[in-house]
Amino acid sequence: MSSAELGAGQQRLDDYMRRVNDIQRRAEETQAQLKALRADVSSPDRSVSVRMAPGGRLEKLSLTPAAMRMSHEQLAALITETVSRGHAAVAGQMEATMQPLIGGTPAMDFLRDQVTAAQQPEETEEQQQPPKQRRPSGDDDEPFGTIYR
Repeated sequence: MSSAELGAGQQRLDDYMRRVNDIQRRAEETQAQLKALRADVSSPDRSVSVRMAPGGRLEKLSLTPAAMRMSHEQLAALITETVSRGHAAVAGQMEATMQPLIGGTPAMDFLRDQVTAAQQPEETEEQQQPPKQRRPSGDDDEPFGTIYR
């Protein structure tokens, strides 16, 4: 092998190592940015506010006196909706942060799918369960039901 070939090989190796080091540096910067992400979201009437961290962790929940005048069902629904919006907001921030590092890759497509799923309203427990079947009257002698009808 000539010294020119050895020099070219060393140059390719040096270029490769620079690229690897650059990718590692960008990954570390992105990781630090992801750890710092937070989404502060309030309900439309501002009676419920949440702070969401990456991974869906609820860091803070604030209620105003107006929230306390709601029924427990209304307040629970408003908290749930606000937390859901917070999840979507922090997921969108994560996607934007990851774009420079993994944009245009299958990993980015996966992340984008997760963000889209986070922004979709979740089914309530009632929507997930099949409707209960009522037994016709007169079947009281069969306490466990039957498959024969």
